[in-house]
Amino acid sequence: MKVNQLQPGDCVTEQHNSKTIAFEVIAIRQIGRQFLVTFRSILGEASASYHGDAWISAAR
Repeated sequence: MKVNQLQPGDCVTEQHNSKTIAFEVIAIRQIGRQFLVTFRSILGEASASYHGDAWISAAR
């Protein structure tokens, strides 16, 4: 799905070696043409900035 379609509660997974880590979107905020997305996982919370038209593997 496109980053600009993400909503809090959406789940994003990422593969690290043989482990899959699940990230939950807890906040998304538009800053100009970029979107600041805050994620929560077993590793803690972190934010990343993406272009609104970027694609990310997410499930609702």
